[in-house]
Amino acid sequence: MEDLADYRREIDEIDSQLIPLFERRMDVVREVARFKKARNMQVLQRDRERVVLDKAVARLQDPGYAAEAERFMNAVMAISRAAQRRDIGGALPREASPLTGKVGYYGAPGSFSEQALADYFGEDRERTACAEFEDVFTALRDGEIDYGVLPIENSSTGAITRVYDLLGGYGFFIVGERRLRIHQNLVGVAGATLDTVRAVYSHEQGLEQSSRFLVEHPGWEQAVFHSTAESARLVAASGDPTKAAIASERAAALYGLEIIAPAIENSRHNATRFIVIGRALAPAGADKVSLAFSLDNESGTLYNTLRHFADRRINLVKIESRPIPEELWSYRFYLDFEGDVDSDDVRGVLAEISAGAKDFRLLGAYRSDRD
Repeated sequence: MEDLADYRREIDEIDSQLIPLFERRMDVVREVARFKKARNMQVLQRDRERVVLDKAVARLQDPGYAAEAERFMNAVMAISRAAQRRDIGGALPREASPLTGKVGYYGAPGSFSEQALADYFGEDRERTACAEFEDVFTALRDGEIDYGVLPIENSSTGAITRVYDLLGGYGFFIVGERRLRIHQNLVGVAGATLDTVRAVYSHEQGLEQSSRFLVEHPGWEQAVFHSTAESARLVAASGDPTKAAIASERAAALYGLEIIAPAIENSRHNATRFIVIGRALAPAGADKVSLAFSLDNESGTLYNTLRHFADRRINLVKIESRPIPEELWSYRFYLDFEGDVDSDDVRGVLAEISAGAKDFRLLGAYRSDRD
Protein backbone atom coordinates (compact mmCIF):
# COMPACT_ATOMS: atom_id res chain seq x y z
CA MET A 1 0.00 0.00 0.00
CA GLU A 2 1.37 3.40 -0.99
CA ASP A 3 2.12 5.85 1.82
CA LEU A 4 2.53 9.67 1.58
CA ALA A 5 5.40 9.42 4.03
CA ASP A 6 7.24 7.14 1.56
CA TYR A 7 6.87 9.73 -1.20
CA ARG A 8 8.16 12.44 1.10
CA ARG A 9 11.16 10.34 2.08
CA GLU A 10 11.91 9.83 -1.61
CA ILE A 11 11.69 13.59 -2.25
CA ASP A 12 14.00 14.22 0.74
CA GLU A 13 16.49 11.75 -0.72
CA ILE A 14 16.40 13.50 -4.09
CA ASP A 15 16.86 16.90 -2.38
CA SER A 16 19.84 15.54 -0.46
CA GLN A 17 21.51 15.03 -3.84
CA LEU A 18 20.06 18.15 -5.49
CA ILE A 19 21.20 20.75 -2.95
CA PRO A 20 24.89 19.75 -2.98
CA LEU A 21 24.76 19.89 -6.78
CA PHE A 22 23.14 23.35 -6.58
CA GLU A 23 25.88 24.51 -4.21
CA ARG A 24 28.54 23.12 -6.54
CA ARG A 25 26.88 24.92 -9.48
CA MET A 26 26.85 28.24 -7.55
CA ASP A 27 30.56 27.89 -6.79
CA VAL A 28 31.23 27.56 -10.52
CA VAL A 29 28.87 30.48 -11.26
CA ARG A 30 30.96 32.74 -8.99
CA GLU A 31 34.11 31.64 -10.79
CA VAL A 32 32.39 32.68 -14.03
CA ALA A 33 31.61 36.06 -12.42
CA ARG A 34 35.29 36.60 -11.64
CA PHE A 35 36.17 35.69 -15.23
CA LYS A 36 33.60 38.17 -16.61
CA LYS A 37 34.67 40.93 -14.23
CA ALA A 38 38.32 40.60 -15.29
CA ARG A 39 37.27 40.97 -18.93
CA ASN A 40 34.52 43.59 -18.41
CA MET A 41 31.87 41.23 -19.81
CA GLN A 42 28.09 41.53 -19.37
CA VAL A 43 26.43 39.16 -16.88
CA LEU A 44 23.70 38.06 -19.28
CA GLN A 45 24.89 35.94 -22.20
CA ARG A 46 21.59 35.31 -23.99
CA ASP A 47 22.89 32.75 -26.51
CA ARG A 48 24.49 30.72 -23.73
CA GLU A 49 21.27 30.66 -21.68
CA ARG A 50 19.30 29.38 -24.68
CA VAL A 51 21.81 26.54 -25.03
CA VAL A 52 21.39 25.65 -21.34
CA LEU A 53 17.59 25.49 -21.73
CA ASP A 54 17.78 23.37 -24.87
CA LYS A 55 20.17 20.92 -23.20
CA ALA A 56 17.91 20.63 -20.16
CA VAL A 57 14.92 19.70 -22.33
CA ALA A 58 17.00 17.26 -24.41
CA ARG A 59 18.04 15.36 -21.25
CA LEU A 60 14.46 14.64 -20.21
CA GLN A 61 13.21 11.07 -20.49
CA ASP A 62 9.64 12.38 -20.44
CA PRO A 63 9.28 15.32 -22.90
CA GLY A 64 5.99 16.18 -21.21
CA TYR A 65 8.07 17.98 -18.55
CA ALA A 66 9.70 20.33 -21.11
CA ALA A 67 7.86 23.49 -20.02
CA GLU A 68 8.50 22.75 -16.32
CA ALA A 69 12.17 22.01 -17.01
CA GLU A 70 12.57 25.36 -18.77
CA ARG A 71 10.93 27.20 -15.87
CA PHE A 72 13.15 25.36 -13.39
CA MET A 73 16.35 26.18 -15.27
CA ASN A 74 15.23 29.79 -15.82
CA ALA A 75 14.82 30.14 -12.05
CA VAL A 76 18.26 28.62 -11.45
CA MET A 77 19.84 30.97 -14.01
CA ALA A 78 18.06 34.01 -12.50
CA ILE A 79 19.59 33.11 -9.12
CA SER A 80 22.96 32.67 -10.84
CA ARG A 81 22.70 36.09 -12.56
CA ALA A 82 21.92 37.78 -9.25
CA ALA A 83 24.93 36.14 -7.62
CA GLN A 84 27.18 37.19 -10.50
CA ARG A 85 25.92 40.76 -10.35
CA ARG A 86 26.54 40.82 -6.61
CA ASP A 87 30.16 39.76 -7.17
CA ILE A 88 30.77 41.91 -10.25
CA GLY A 89 28.92 45.02 -9.12
CA GLY A 90 29.86 45.08 -5.44
CA ALA A 91 32.02 48.15 -5.92
CA LEU A 92 30.44 50.45 -8.46
CA PRO A 93 32.73 53.02 -10.13
CA ARG A 94 32.30 56.45 -8.59
CA GLU A 95 33.05 59.88 -9.99
CA ALA A 96 35.34 62.22 -8.13
CA SER A 97 33.56 65.31 -6.84
CA PRO A 98 32.95 67.84 -8.26
CA LEU A 99 32.18 66.92 -11.88
CA THR A 100 34.99 68.52 -13.85
CA GLY A 101 36.13 68.41 -17.47
CA LYS A 102 34.81 69.02 -20.96
CA VAL A 103 31.09 68.57 -21.67
CA GLY A 104 29.41 67.58 -24.93
CA TYR A 105 25.83 68.45 -25.74
CA TYR A 106 23.30 67.68 -28.43
CA GLY A 107 22.61 70.40 -31.00
CA ALA A 108 24.38 73.62 -31.81
CA PRO A 109 25.32 76.76 -29.87
CA GLY A 110 22.10 78.38 -28.76
CA SER A 111 20.23 75.09 -28.31
CA PHE A 112 18.13 74.20 -25.30
CA SER A 113 20.67 71.46 -24.52
CA GLU A 114 23.40 74.09 -24.30
CA GLN A 115 21.18 76.13 -21.97
CA ALA A 116 20.70 73.05 -19.75
CA LEU A 117 24.47 72.51 -19.77
CA ALA A 118 25.09 76.13 -18.74
CA ASP A 119 22.50 75.88 -15.97
CA TYR A 120 24.03 72.68 -14.61
CA PHE A 121 27.77 73.28 -15.07
CA GLY A 122 27.97 77.08 -15.45
CA GLU A 123 28.33 79.34 -18.49
CA ASP A 124 32.13 79.09 -18.47
CA ARG A 125 32.37 75.29 -18.74
CA GLU A 126 34.35 74.08 -21.77
CA ARG A 127 31.89 72.50 -24.18
CA THR A 128 31.51 70.96 -27.59
CA ALA A 129 28.42 70.63 -29.79
CA CYS A 130 27.36 67.24 -31.20
CA ALA A 131 25.16 67.05 -34.29
CA GLU A 132 23.33 63.81 -33.37
CA PHE A 133 22.28 62.14 -30.13
CA GLU A 134 24.66 59.24 -30.67
CA ASP A 135 27.57 61.63 -31.29
CA VAL A 136 27.39 62.55 -27.60
CA PHE A 137 27.72 58.88 -26.61
CA THR A 138 30.57 58.15 -29.01
CA ALA A 139 32.46 61.29 -27.94
CA LEU A 140 32.19 60.15 -24.32
CA ARG A 141 33.26 56.64 -25.29
CA ASP A 142 36.28 57.92 -27.21
CA GLY A 143 37.43 60.25 -24.42
CA GLU A 144 36.75 63.44 -26.37
CA ILE A 145 34.45 64.69 -23.58
CA ASP A 146 34.04 63.90 -19.89
CA TYR A 147 30.25 64.30 -19.69
CA GLY A 148 27.32 64.60 -22.06
CA VAL A 149 24.03 66.50 -21.88
CA LEU A 150 20.96 65.26 -23.77
CA PRO A 151 17.18 65.74 -23.62
CA ILE A 152 15.29 62.63 -22.52
CA GLU A 153 11.66 63.68 -22.11
CA ASN A 154 9.30 66.58 -22.64
CA SER A 155 6.24 67.34 -20.55
CA SER A 156 4.09 67.82 -23.66
CA THR A 157 5.40 65.25 -26.16
CA GLY A 158 6.74 62.54 -23.85
CA ALA A 159 9.88 60.43 -24.00
CA ILE A 160 12.64 61.02 -26.52
CA THR A 161 12.86 57.37 -27.49
CA ARG A 162 16.15 57.52 -29.36
CA VAL A 163 17.97 58.64 -26.21
CA TYR A 164 16.41 55.77 -24.24
CA ASP A 165 17.59 53.32 -26.90
CA LEU A 166 21.12 54.72 -26.74
CA LEU A 167 21.14 54.50 -22.94
CA GLY A 168 20.29 50.84 -23.32
CA GLY A 169 23.17 50.28 -25.74
CA TYR A 170 26.06 52.13 -24.04
CA GLY A 171 27.46 51.40 -20.60
CA PHE A 172 27.37 54.94 -19.22
CA PHE A 173 25.66 56.30 -16.11
CA ILE A 174 23.23 59.16 -15.56
CA VAL A 175 25.04 61.44 -13.08
CA GLY A 176 22.68 64.42 -13.06
CA GLU A 177 19.56 66.00 -14.48
CA ARG A 178 18.25 69.48 -15.25
CA ARG A 179 14.65 70.49 -15.94
CA LEU A 180 14.27 73.46 -18.25
CA ARG A 181 11.15 75.47 -19.01
CA ILE A 182 10.91 75.53 -22.80
CA HIS A 183 9.60 78.57 -24.64
CA GLN A 184 9.47 77.99 -28.40
CA ASN A 185 9.63 81.09 -30.60
CA LEU A 186 9.11 81.69 -34.30
CA VAL A 187 12.25 83.52 -35.40
CA GLY A 188 13.41 84.98 -38.72
CA VAL A 189 15.70 87.49 -40.39
CA ALA A 190 15.12 91.23 -40.12
CA GLY A 191 11.93 92.17 -41.92
CA ALA A 192 10.36 88.71 -41.75
CA THR A 193 6.72 88.61 -40.62
CA LEU A 194 3.91 86.09 -40.38
CA ASP A 195 2.88 87.22 -43.86
CA THR A 196 6.31 86.63 -45.46
CA VAL A 197 6.95 83.17 -44.00
CA ARG A 198 6.47 80.19 -46.31
CA ALA A 199 8.64 77.50 -44.65
CA VAL A 200 9.40 76.71 -41.00
CA TYR A 201 12.46 74.73 -39.89
CA SER A 202 12.96 73.05 -36.52
CA HIS A 203 13.72 69.81 -34.75
CA GLU A 204 10.71 67.47 -34.75
CA GLN A 205 10.23 68.22 -31.05
CA GLY A 206 10.05 71.96 -31.74
CA LEU A 207 7.44 71.43 -34.45
CA GLU A 208 5.43 69.03 -32.31
CA GLN A 209 5.50 71.26 -29.25
CA SER A 210 4.20 74.17 -31.40
CA SER A 211 1.62 72.19 -33.37
CA ARG A 212 -1.39 74.30 -32.35
CA PHE A 213 0.27 77.47 -33.58
CA LEU A 214 1.30 75.80 -36.84
CA VAL A 215 -2.25 74.58 -37.50
CA GLU A 216 -3.25 78.24 -37.78
CA HIS A 217 -0.85 78.56 -40.75
CA PRO A 218 -1.68 75.60 -43.00
CA GLY A 219 0.12 77.09 -45.99
CA TRP A 220 3.55 76.87 -44.36
CA GLU A 221 5.90 74.02 -45.23
CA GLN A 222 7.19 72.30 -42.08
CA ALA A 223 10.77 71.08 -42.47
CA VAL A 224 12.34 68.81 -39.85
CA PHE A 225 15.98 69.76 -39.21
CA HIS A 226 18.80 68.55 -36.93
CA SER A 227 17.98 70.80 -33.96
CA THR A 228 16.22 74.03 -33.06
CA ALA A 229 19.52 75.91 -32.92
CA GLU A 230 20.74 74.46 -36.24
CA SER A 231 17.43 75.58 -37.75
CA ALA A 232 18.00 79.11 -36.48
CA ARG A 233 21.51 79.11 -37.93
CA LEU A 234 20.19 77.88 -41.30
CA VAL A 235 17.58 80.65 -41.47
CA ALA A 236 20.16 83.28 -40.50
CA ALA A 237 22.56 82.08 -43.19
CA SER A 238 19.83 82.15 -45.82
CA GLY A 239 18.91 85.80 -45.28
CA ASP A 240 15.50 84.83 -46.66
CA PRO A 241 12.36 86.35 -45.05
CA THR A 242 10.25 83.48 -46.38
CA LYS A 243 12.14 81.07 -44.07
CA ALA A 244 11.63 80.93 -40.30
CA ALA A 245 12.74 78.68 -37.47
CA ILE A 246 11.23 77.51 -34.21
CA ALA A 247 13.96 77.99 -31.66
CA SER A 248 14.95 79.50 -28.32
CA GLU A 249 15.41 83.17 -27.53
CA ARG A 250 19.06 82.28 -26.85
CA ALA A 251 19.48 80.95 -30.41
CA ALA A 252 17.74 83.98 -31.93
CA ALA A 253 20.11 86.36 -30.13
CA LEU A 254 23.18 84.29 -31.04
CA TYR A 255 22.39 84.19 -34.77
CA GLY A 256 21.05 87.73 -35.08
CA LEU A 257 17.43 86.78 -35.70
CA GLU A 258 14.27 88.57 -34.67
CA ILE A 259 11.40 86.98 -32.79
CA ILE A 260 8.36 87.03 -35.08
CA ALA A 261 6.02 85.27 -32.60
CA PRO A 262 7.07 84.57 -29.00
CA ALA A 263 6.08 81.64 -26.78
CA ILE A 264 4.24 79.59 -29.41
CA GLU A 265 4.50 76.30 -27.49
CA ASN A 266 1.24 74.41 -26.96
CA SER A 267 1.45 74.49 -23.16
CA ARG A 268 2.64 77.27 -20.89
CA HIS A 269 3.95 74.49 -18.63
CA ASN A 270 6.14 73.09 -21.42
CA ALA A 271 9.36 71.69 -19.93
CA THR A 272 12.12 69.31 -20.96
CA ARG A 273 14.16 67.06 -18.71
CA PHE A 274 17.83 66.79 -19.66
CA ILE A 275 20.23 64.15 -18.35
CA VAL A 276 23.95 64.38 -17.72
CA ILE A 277 25.81 61.16 -18.57
CA GLY A 278 29.27 60.07 -17.44
CA ARG A 279 31.51 57.04 -17.29
CA ALA A 280 30.91 56.33 -13.59
CA LEU A 281 28.31 56.92 -10.91
CA ALA A 282 28.07 60.36 -9.34
CA PRO A 283 29.27 60.98 -5.76
CA ALA A 284 27.19 59.91 -2.77
CA GLY A 285 24.11 61.89 -1.79
CA ALA A 286 21.91 61.02 -4.77
CA ASP A 287 18.15 60.88 -4.20
CA LYS A 288 17.02 59.39 -7.52
CA VAL A 289 17.88 56.10 -9.24
CA SER A 290 17.40 54.94 -12.85
CA LEU A 291 17.62 51.37 -14.10
CA ALA A 292 16.81 49.22 -17.14
CA PHE A 293 15.89 45.56 -17.56
CA SER A 294 13.86 43.13 -19.64
CA LEU A 295 11.55 40.33 -18.53
CA ASP A 296 10.35 36.97 -19.78
CA ASN A 297 7.07 37.33 -21.66
CA GLU A 298 5.01 35.50 -19.06
CA SER A 299 1.90 36.40 -17.07
CA GLY A 300 2.63 38.35 -13.89
CA THR A 301 6.34 39.07 -14.46
CA LEU A 302 5.93 42.86 -14.61
CA TYR A 303 3.56 42.91 -11.64
CA ASN A 304 5.91 40.76 -9.56
CA THR A 305 8.76 43.13 -10.41
CA LEU A 306 6.94 46.37 -9.61
CA ARG A 307 5.45 45.10 -6.36
CA HIS A 308 8.93 45.22 -4.78
CA PHE A 309 8.66 49.02 -4.79
CA ALA A 310 5.33 48.95 -2.95
CA ASP A 311 6.61 46.34 -0.50
CA ARG A 312 9.51 48.63 0.45
CA ARG A 313 7.44 51.85 0.19
CA ILE A 314 9.73 53.25 -2.53
CA ASN A 315 8.18 55.90 -4.79
CA LEU A 316 8.36 54.82 -8.45
CA VAL A 317 8.18 58.07 -10.46
CA LYS A 318 8.47 56.87 -14.06
CA ILE A 319 8.31 53.72 -16.17
CA GLU A 320 9.04 53.63 -19.89
CA SER A 321 9.12 50.62 -22.22
CA ARG A 322 10.96 50.25 -25.52
CA PRO A 323 10.81 47.30 -27.96
CA ILE A 324 13.88 45.10 -28.29
CA PRO A 325 14.44 44.90 -32.08
CA GLU A 326 16.10 41.50 -32.09
CA GLU A 327 13.30 39.87 -30.03
CA LEU A 328 9.75 39.89 -31.36
CA TRP A 329 7.25 41.41 -28.87
CA SER A 330 9.89 41.79 -26.18
CA TYR A 331 10.49 45.04 -24.33
CA ARG A 332 13.14 46.76 -22.26
CA PHE A 333 11.81 48.70 -19.27
CA TYR A 334 13.32 51.93 -17.96
CA LEU A 335 12.45 52.96 -14.40
CA ASP A 336 13.12 56.06 -12.31
CA PHE A 337 12.47 55.99 -8.57
CA GLU A 338 13.29 58.02 -5.47
CA GLY A 339 15.95 56.81 -3.07
CA ASP A 340 19.62 56.62 -2.17
CA VAL A 341 21.44 53.81 -3.96
CA ASP A 342 23.50 53.22 -0.80
CA SER A 343 20.43 52.66 1.41
CA ASP A 344 19.38 49.17 2.50
CA ASP A 345 15.91 49.49 0.93
CA VAL A 346 17.24 50.55 -2.48
CA ARG A 347 19.96 47.93 -2.49
CA GLY A 348 17.32 45.40 -1.52
CA VAL A 349 14.94 46.33 -4.34
CA LEU A 350 17.80 46.31 -6.87
CA ALA A 351 18.81 42.82 -5.74
CA GLU A 352 15.20 41.58 -5.93
CA ILE A 353 14.65 42.99 -9.42
CA SER A 354 17.97 41.76 -10.79
CA ALA A 355 17.23 38.24 -9.56
CA GLY A 356 14.15 37.96 -11.75
CA ALA A 357 15.08 40.22 -14.66
CA LYS A 358 17.22 39.92 -17.76
CA ASP A 359 19.64 42.56 -19.11
CA PHE A 360 19.53 44.32 -15.74
CA ARG A 361 21.51 47.58 -15.65
CA LEU A 362 21.81 50.32 -13.06
CA LEU A 363 21.65 53.41 -15.30
CA GLY A 364 22.39 56.03 -12.70
CA ALA A 365 22.10 57.48 -9.22
CA TYR A 366 21.94 61.26 -9.03
CA ARG A 367 20.35 64.31 -7.43
CA SER A 368 16.85 65.07 -8.70
CA ASP A 369 16.20 68.52 -10.15
CA ARG A 370 12.81 69.09 -8.55
CA ASP A 371 10.50 71.88 -9.67
